[in-house]
Amino acid sequence: MDVVFAPDWREGVPYQRLLSEALERQGVHVHFLYGYKRLLPLSRAMREKNADILHLHWPEAYYPPRRDGHDWFRRARFQLDLRFALRRCRLATTGHNLAPHNRSHESFAVANLRDAYRRSRVVFAHSILAKTRMVELFDIRPERIAVIPHGDLSVTLGAPISQADARAKLNLPPTGKIALIFGMVEPYKGQEEVIEWWRTANTDATLAIVGKPSNAAYREHLTSRIGGAKNIIARFEWLPDAALRDWLCAVDCTIFNYRKIFTSGAANLARSWGLPMILPERLDTVVLDEPSPIIHRFTSLDSDFAQQLQRALSVPPDFAGAAAWRADTSWDHVAKLTLEGYNRARA
Repeated sequence: MDVVFAPDWREGVPYQRLLSEALERQGVHVHFLYGYKRLLPLSRAMREKNADILHLHWPEAYYPPRRDGHDWFRRARFQLDLRFALRRCRLATTGHNLAPHNRSHESFAVANLRDAYRRSRVVFAHSILAKTRMVELFDIRPERIAVIPHGDLSVTLGAPISQADARAKLNLPPTGKIALIFGMVEPYKGQEEVIEWWRTANTDATLAIVGKPSNAAYREHLTSRIGGAKNIIARFEWLPDAALRDWLCAVDCTIFNYRKIFTSGAANLARSWGLPMILPERLDTVVLDEPSPIIHRFTSLDSDFAQQLQRALSVPPDFAGAAAWRADTSWDHVAKLTLEGYNRARA
């Protein structure tokens, strides 16, 4: 079986690379659709591929915002572009997001996703609740949606090191509690609210925000919000795997305050690492094998966040204790379920 992954976002997201390698071990030949052609970028690129399945991961790659006066046209053409791309193959789609990050207000944002899901012979969702939401929002037939776990991203990082060694490598204080927000620093992740809470709360814990901001203006915005707060560390830089491993080993818990999210690779990674984490109850499609002593949900920053923070900081990180979760989310297991979905799509 020949499968094309589109778009090729391996450079910034390990999900596709890890899944493709696992699929190759099961006899699937995976190709990547790279580059961007004008006018009909998806169908023109697919002309060069001989595939049984086009597996679409992030449709928004084919109508990128360039702010040149043609963004509306790029979004409007997508459905025609997709129809032409499928003349010789079947479509599978993974529901990573309910809408493109920071772009849900755009015209055609929901319509383009709905069209892709309805044309798909199989749609992959990362939880049963995510499947339910997709059925409700996009009017997809439930039998077309296959639930597969988000794969284990910790496999790229190597074995953990001691907290003391990690803090020494990162030039962090050897003692004291540290809570971490990590990954791409973007507006939808709700860092501003956590910063404001940390500046005014009477907490001895340090907040570390680590990752590359989406743009220079947003970096300056957050830097201004942090001001001179001594209990907040900002390391606005790209995190290679080695540095990410060190940060996960150095801290006592991690925080996710996304305003809205459908699937979180970062939260799944923290779960694989056995890191205590705090996240709001509203992120109910982020399923992390709960109840668990390391998962702490809060209602709001104004009500019970402080209580859940203290609970999370009182539970030690436990990489070994997350072994069962890592087994359940192994890439070979995810690939097996994905291949079953492909076979359904071809039937």
